[in-house]
Amino acid sequence: MNDYRPDFYEVLATLPQPADDPSSRAQTRQVLHDYFRAVDAHDLEALRPLMTDDVFVEIPFNESGRTEDGFFRVYRGIDEVMNFWAAAFAAEGKSDGLLATEITESPDGSVVFVEARARLTMASGREYRNRYVMRIEVRGGKIAGTREYYNPITSAYAFQRPIAGHLAVDALPDHR
Repeated sequence: MNDYRPDFYEVLATLPQPADDPSSRAQTRQVLHDYFRAVDAHDLEALRPLMTDDVFVEIPFNESGRTEDGFFRVYRGIDEVMNFWAAAFAAEGKSDGLLATEITESPDGSVVFVEARARLTMASGREYRNRYVMRIEVRGGKIAGTREYYNPITSAYAFQRPIAGHLAVDALPDHR
């Protein structure tokens, strides 16, 4: 096994105490509100100005089955991220938005974790229900990056993507 460094205890020992910043947290909450409203509405025009020019979206646990750099989807820069959202919006149909949500934010509002469930019907008619953990970075009142973690089997079925490059998911257990 590769020697992944630093380990948990090395990082924990060096963590700085973030400053409490209610103003930044309020700004973060507003941009999150506007960002997810734009996502729910599939509104690319509203979404773009809410992100930094160097924004990124990483999907480390995806259908490739690999977690090493270069084997999972990463979108860097505003144009790549906007293309990602345009493709997602084209494939997605009616959404109920994020449900059963828990939000945890850093004291300075620069990092937010969102745990939620999603329920939507794809444009293809397939049902898509998944559970997400998103790590969202905010800088200067804009979304600077997102890492989305979710069940890749469920996503592969909904988006009709192969698992590990060759396995098809034709059905999932009933979600009721």
